Amino acid sequence: MRSFRISKLIVGLFIILTIVVDAKGQVTHSYSEIKDTIIARFNRNDFKGIYQLFDTSFSNKISETKLVNFLKGNQNSGKIIQSSFLAEKNGKYSYLLEFELRDMIMNLSLTGDNKISSFGLLNSPEDILASPPVVKSNNPKKSSLDMAIDSAALEYFRYSKANSLTIGIIKNGKKYIYTYGETEKGNGELPTSNTLYEIGSITKTFTSTVLAQAVLDKKVFLTDDIRKYLPGNFPNLNYNGKPITLLDLANHTSGLPSLPADIGDKANYDALNPESHYDSTMVYDALRRVSIDTIPGHKFLYSNWGISLLGHILEKVYRQPLSSLIRTYVTTPFAMKSTLNTTSETGQNVAVPHSENGKRIPLANEGYFSPAGGLCSTINDMLCYLNAQLNEKEASIKLTHGHTANNMGLGWGVRKNGLVTELQHNGATQGSTAHISAFLELNSGCVILVNNKVNMGKLIIRIQRIVKNALYK
Repeated sequence: MRSFRISKLIVGLFIILTIVVDAKGQVTHSYSEIKDTIIARFNRNDFKGIYQLFDTSFSNKISETKLVNFLKGNQNSGKIIQSSFLAEKNGKYSYLLEFELRDMIMNLSLTGDNKISSFGLLNSPEDILASPPVVKSNNPKKSSLDMAIDSAALEYFRYSKANSLTIGIIKNGKKYIYTYGETEKGNGELPTSNTLYEIGSITKTFTSTVLAQAVLDKKVFLTDDIRKYLPGNFPNLNYNGKPITLLDLANHTSGLPSLPADIGDKANYDALNPESHYDSTMVYDALRRVSIDTIPGHKFLYSNWGISLLGHILEKVYRQPLSSLIRTYVTTPFAMKSTLNTTSETGQNVAVPHSENGKRIPLANEGYFSPAGGLCSTINDMLCYLNAQLNEKEASIKLTHGHTANNMGLGWGVRKNGLVTELQHNGATQGSTAHISAFLELNSGCVILVNNKVNMGKLIIRIQRIVKNALYK
């Protein structure tokens, strides 16, 4: 999900806050003490306390609210576990901060009375190897398709934190599966076609398929005001009399933010599972405080919250858990035998999630927000799901592909590229990344699953090009 998800919020984010130091100020070397104080206050969410460490002129440049919001935005990195000195240059000291989920670099300058005059916090650069390493794989490397996939996969493994990679392809109706790496760093076990991966926000397309079925069953209309299905009164969920509809939830035009603003402020917040503590009471309390600032149905604003509401509305409509609805209307019809909610890895053949800085972390527990990102699946199942998109035999599937607004269908990104209709969705949790593409007129597509947070953008583009290129056979 994106949600406190990196894909969603913090990757590449950095800020440098600089205050001019009084020329008469003489910097003393209390950097280690100030650094340790910042870490201690950050770890107990005392962001206002950090602001108090800055030089008095700081408030004329950056408000307390702005700094606090910036630091809160980094809560999704987790607690700071340890730090180490990197360098000093022109009075600016740099430290490597090891968070639970990623590494960041903090830059500090102090005034003569040990107040912070400049401050920076940015993501540590990714470690990229000079050449691809030797990686275990099932790729036979016989056909031009095999070799093209192998080249793309090995280039991906130049990222030192890359771990497990599974690629599934349907090309001209024929299926191919390629696996690389190991299911957990250091265990030497090559993933198989039945290894479970978290698929993150690709779950949204499953939830939207259930919505499409509800429309076909005449249980709901896409134009329904969502307040019809919510507990209590929500007079705020409209703009100038235009309410949020079920369609607006499905295509991310509701105006609802990605997640409630206070999700990191609650007791038991855990960056490894940032949504697990946030229950339905908190969700609806926060929903009553939302202010919609534009007419629903037009402006795209990606919202895990919106899709989650949609999932729970469907539960109310059918009087069944969403997991049962997905099983009835998606996984069973499409012969997907292993797709399930990611609540436990006990007894499962799982590609263990790994954080951005390579740490083993637990499978995600999305709690209330599971309709937006709570499924795990295998490459076998996901190729069945991809095949269902390509065939469009089910009326519910076809309905999700219909263009609505902003290159969106129901849950899917949908666009026309020349004569080819392209469907896409990405997925991410705190320790896994996934992608699915379907090229309808080519009867081709791809699924990519990894158990880490290494940037997958270049790999996705290369695999898509291979799938669409008729030269690779």
